[in-house]
Amino acid sequence: MEPETSMNSTFDNQDQSNDTTNLPGYILIWAGQIISILGSGIVQFAIIWWLTEESGSTFVLALATFVGLVPMVIIGPFSGVLADRWNRKKILLSTDFLQALATIGLIVLFWIDLVEIWHVLLLIAIRGAFQAFQMPASISIVPQMVPKNQISRINGLGQIFNNFIFILSPVLGAIILEASSISIILWIDVITFLIAVFTLILVTIPPVIRRSVESVETKNPSFKSQFVETFDYLKTHGWLPLIIGFTIGNILINPLFSLLPLFIKEVHLGGVLELAFVVGIFQVGSLIGAVLIAVSNFTPKVITIVGFVFIAFLGLLVISIAPVGEFELMAVGGLVIGFSIAFIDVGVVTLLQIHIPQELHGRIFSVTFTLIKSLLPIALLFIGGIAEFVALEIIYIVCPLLGVLLVGYLVFIGNISSLDKKLGESTTTPSV
Repeated sequence: MEPETSMNSTFDNQDQSNDTTNLPGYILIWAGQIISILGSGIVQFAIIWWLTEESGSTFVLALATFVGLVPMVIIGPFSGVLADRWNRKKILLSTDFLQALATIGLIVLFWIDLVEIWHVLLLIAIRGAFQAFQMPASISIVPQMVPKNQISRINGLGQIFNNFIFILSPVLGAIILEASSISIILWIDVITFLIAVFTLILVTIPPVIRRSVESVETKNPSFKSQFVETFDYLKTHGWLPLIIGFTIGNILINPLFSLLPLFIKEVHLGGVLELAFVVGIFQVGSLIGAVLIAVSNFTPKVITIVGFVFIAFLGLLVISIAPVGEFELMAVGGLVIGFSIAFIDVGVVTLLQIHIPQELHGRIFSVTFTLIKSLLPIALLFIGGIAEFVALEIIYIVCPLLGVLLVGYLVFIGNISSLDKKLGESTTTPSV
């Protein structure tokens, strides 16, 4: 791939203009991604349920998430540097197309009736590797194409559409899976990937606007120097405590989402429709949160985001203590979690997009994602293994209680809100 064309001009933190933005082009890319997300959501639901029925094992479900995350953790720090050096549009085109080809390979195995669990796990791993390249490039093009003072609103709108699609995904996945075969569902993934490729081909992505950063080599920086610079930037600008806190939070909450199908099936005696109901209500909560973000042009602050982490753990605790078969109460917990996660996800991404220079976005987003997710695969295997010997009910109670303690530590001992003061001193708040 060719190095991405860049501009030599700089801008200060007060600058609200960006002459190279291409908002209509971003909306077209966005539309293609929405369609792709719908296809991937349907397929992801079908694959997880297929693994649940084929294995009946908490370890296999944890392993499915593990193999999807490991490539991201390993490749992530390096792919971010490449996202800043290569053409981001070509990265997105290549990864979408190659994921479609990998899915076709699995379809063939289903057709000839030779598919095994490890084949499905392999596809999940391959997709994880491609997403390690796609994620930093995809997030990084937002500040290139969207005016700076509208980034939060655009992220909120994106969350609205994404969660509306995710509300439909489990429902459609369950309906299609009941009426058809998983090999047919996989074709949905292929088609939607190709639609995303087509919309990308039609759009011109503006070049990166560069501004001065103390440790950046301004002329022909090496891969190594850019890689090292990323960690230096996170450390010197006070982002590491926040990232470490979210890393621990992910360890405590994400494995429980991976085990949710088995939790509903074995503990609450539910089936695929009950799983779809709880997951769907979770997405409704996220949709409501995203609407509020878009309408208010939510200005994210670190302390606010940490507060929503606390609320999310309370919602998880509701799911944990719900009586057997009380799926409506579990759905309430899912609603609270989804609402909170909308503010957490949009808030963290928007903070980074606004306060970090564009030429560092690929590296910062990939390294941030890697640091947050790095211990998650081990935690998934560890908790999944424990669940083979310890009742799921106990695990579902202990993890959210530890999450509440984590938030208390970050606020009262870690003084995480001090980052808000640093950010307030270095940049202005985007206007509505």
